[in-house]
Amino acid sequence: MPRKKEVVNPDTENKIKEAAKKVFLSQGYEGATVRQIAQEAGVNVALMNYHFQSKEQLFKSIYMESFGAFFGSIVRLLNEETPLEVKIWKIVDRYTDFLIENPMIPIFVLAEHRKDGNSLFKELNVREVVKTSYFTKQLQEEAEKGTIRPVNPLHVIFSLMGNLIFPVVARPIISYVGSLDEAGFRQFMEERKKIIPEMIMAYLKSR
Repeated sequence: MPRKKEVVNPDTENKIKEAAKKVFLSQGYEGATVRQIAQEAGVNVALMNYHFQSKEQLFKSIYMESFGAFFGSIVRLLNEETPLEVKIWKIVDRYTDFLIENPMIPIFVLAEHRKDGNSLFKELNVREVVKTSYFTKQLQEEAEKGTIRPVNPLHVIFSLMGNLIFPVVARPIISYVGSLDEAGFRQFMEERKKIIPEMIMAYLKSR
């Protein structure tokens, strides 16, 4: 008689994912172990391995899901027909909140890039999304009207990304130098929500 296939329990999977986020955040990817994650989730290692065959697969499952959902929200923002300054403010606001809640995302993206080249960005069709976005068109139109300087959209996009991602990656250094606890770092990031759009707009409007 053929063996009955076990049914995957989505509640167990979600419990494991939530536990893994905590362990990856506290221990880092390299320091985290399957046993630690299983203990945090309140399941045995065998059950965890049944749902996720490896630590790598679990890590990828969590952050591909999170990054994919977030990227979708950013695409919608890029294509909103809102004033340029408002759009930049909204991108900074949303991206900052996302990175604070998911600080392992930059590490995940870099790890995937080192391993598979540009596979993640190809999968999400990032190049085409940027090229065809209303945001890119908006920058070109505003430059033609003379309200901002002519600029390669990549400079704006990666200036935004660099200013947003670096403080999250360098959080231990920033927290040490600024004597910041958890609440202090969050306040620091909230302040940057205002500073970054001002810097970008000052650059765009300087001629």
